[in-house]
Amino acid sequence: MHWDYWRLLIIVSLAGFVGLLFGQMLPLMFLAAFAYAMWLQRSWNQLYRWLKNPKKYSPPKAEGMINDICREIKRVHKQNKSRKKKLTGYLRRFQATTAALPDGIVVLAADGRIIWSNAAAEELLGVYWPQDNHVRVKNLIRDPKFQQLFDLDLTEGQFVNVTSPLKADLQLEVKIVRYMGSGRLLVARDITHTLKLQTMRRDFVANVSHELRTPLTVLRGYLETFNENSPVEQWSAALPVMQQQTERMHVMITDLLALSQLETGEKALSYEPTDISELLSSISEDAKKLEQYRSHEIELKLSTRQGLLADADELRSAVSNLVFNAVKYTPDGSKITVSWFVDSEGAHIKICDQGEGIAEHHLERLTERFYRVDSGRSQEAGGTGLGLAIVKHVLQRHDADLKISSELGVGSQFVCNFPLMRVVEL
Repeated sequence: MHWDYWRLLIIVSLAGFVGLLFGQMLPLMFLAAFAYAMWLQRSWNQLYRWLKNPKKYSPPKAEGMINDICREIKRVHKQNKSRKKKLTGYLRRFQATTAALPDGIVVLAADGRIIWSNAAAEELLGVYWPQDNHVRVKNLIRDPKFQQLFDLDLTEGQFVNVTSPLKADLQLEVKIVRYMGSGRLLVARDITHTLKLQTMRRDFVANVSHELRTPLTVLRGYLETFNENSPVEQWSAALPVMQQQTERMHVMITDLLALSQLETGEKALSYEPTDISELLSSISEDAKKLEQYRSHEIELKLSTRQGLLADADELRSAVSNLVFNAVKYTPDGSKITVSWFVDSEGAHIKICDQGEGIAEHHLERLTERFYRVDSGRSQEAGGTGLGLAIVKHVLQRHDADLKISSELGVGSQFVCNFPLMRVVEL
């Protein structure tokens, strides 16, 4: 039993004993208990005042439970003070670290109010700390793309490119990630230089292609004339080679222009329900007309009559690239399987061949422009090194991806994976 109870028992017992001597035991016991209760109440009031304003009031000087409570409060307070000191140190180190970063960092509450930002955020986003403390970030960055990003259920990898609120010529990549539970961390990166380099590269390709296309068209026309009415016999052997190389350059420039349009989004997509079975049948017939087609067997496996919501011309370009490559780079008489099926994971167009196969270290780079596994063999087959890059960009514009697998001496498999939302009933 706690000391407070023993003390109450002793006081009441003594009062009862004295009251017994004077014949007033119960009244004295009641008065003693009441006095003790008032004393305890006074001590509790002192404790309450001290807890409410520890700087103004002192803790009550009382033995027993109240003293134990005061001692425990002091211990917890000391512990919290030490913890607060550590947290303050961590916060200062965090702020010092993020202040040194070139990227703008803004710490946000769950409702989008600004909690803290570094110096780079001032230069890139116009977010000033501590002046903008508890200001909603959407009130400072009003770009519609940023507003949509902020309202998304965030997942890793989501970002938008926006113009800086301070400088019209400053382009930023803004990303928002979950931070400390319900909080958010906004990261803004200056990508102006990167975008300029990309624009210069795309403009260079487009400009060079356009500049070369006209003289090549003229040269191609003259070569066709010479080939039909050659006035000099010694030209007869050279003209076919010249015409072949000119045709190859023409195809390359056409592919470069197509790739440039895909990258820049210059050509708008025209989505419409597309019959994939009919598309694959048509591409297979076109493949049989290729010069490299030598008794190949093209097998169609059409498991569904469903179609895709797609740009038919772009999709034909991508799939025909894969099927034509299978014909060009597989031995005569080999089997090529073209499949179309839909499952719980999405819709799939799969092209399998029985070629020489591709070494594993080449697979990740196959969709790079001008990347070739075997440069000599590719040129003999008339390839430009741009086909798979075009396929990748066409599929990206259709929210799809390309998976490549291969085994040396067995063959290769190219699978175009489309999301279920693009599947349509015809």
